Amino acid sequence: MSDATASPPVGRSKLWQPPIVGLVTFVLMFVGVGLAHTLMVLIEHGLGRPTTLAISPLLGFIGIVMLWYGVKSKNESFQTWIGFLAGIIVWMCWVEFFYMWYGRENWGMLPRMDGVGSGGPLEVSGTYPEYMIMGSTVGTLLLMLCLYAFDKDTRCNMFLWFQDKLGLKEGLGPTTKKAQDRNYAIITFMETFFVTWFCYAWNLLTFDPALMGSGDFFIGINLASVFIATTWAGFCLTRLIQFKRTATALRYAIPVGNVAWVNVEILEKLDMMSHEVFIDPWTHTFEASVLFGAFLTLVVAILLAPKKPSEVGARAKRGEGVS
Repeated sequence: MSDATASPPVGRSKLWQPPIVGLVTFVLMFVGVGLAHTLMVLIEHGLGRPTTLAISPLLGFIGIVMLWYGVKSKNESFQTWIGFLAGIIVWMCWVEFFYMWYGRENWGMLPRMDGVGSGGPLEVSGTYPEYMIMGSTVGTLLLMLCLYAFDKDTRCNMFLWFQDKLGLKEGLGPTTKKAQDRNYAIITFMETFFVTWFCYAWNLLTFDPALMGSGDFFIGINLASVFIATTWAGFCLTRLIQFKRTATALRYAIPVGNVAWVNVEILEKLDMMSHEVFIDPWTHTFEASVLFGAFLTLVVAILLAPKKPSEVGARAKRGEGVS
């Protein structure tokens, strides 16, 4: 494995300017969330569920090895890609597959049934055991997010906003880190992991019939979530389309794409749309192939796009090492 993103030309491009950079990275991450579901399905189908669950802890170490390699790199663009891919792999193996084993195999839990599914009484119409376990981790998630909220060295815009509104900046003191002190592999890895966790928890809470019921209140809460997710993602998108650096845009697009995807999960839950193309690629081979091909095309385009010197290991310019 090498710093593959160091090969593109360094400099400016008339094409890779706002809003193109932001729009491309947003579409890439939005589609990437769906294809992550497809990857999980393909792994489980290819290896078989028992084998997948048995070796998932070992598969997760692949992500850690990738992260270790990315941390050693001096190439910001390479660090960003490695951190993102490692975060996806670790989440999939050490959370989703592990919770699946723990809930289904170790505890013998049954799915939570909300009623008769659209495919008949044999279809699961509620929540699978792994997601029931995941829903119980909300307290841990909030605790971890509090640690970032009280971190004076954070550069996350959301946490900086909280620090400003809560009057924490004076008490926390000035940051002790400069842009060139930050390692974007671990930053992107943690961002990918926590954003994925947060969006899962969001959906699981609003889908919980014990909290939201099953009538008009349930529908109202979830439509309110659609409004919040659309507004939040839309606001962030207006910022994203102003970005000039592909590495920075990729990092910022991770939460934007995931928050926008919250709408897909909710609208499917309300039977207003379906994302079967991602979770049943065998039935939708053509559509899944087109989406995967488009995703790969965007990935290659970003990899080959001209990079600014600070993205490929040169000295970062003042004010550019953000997000």
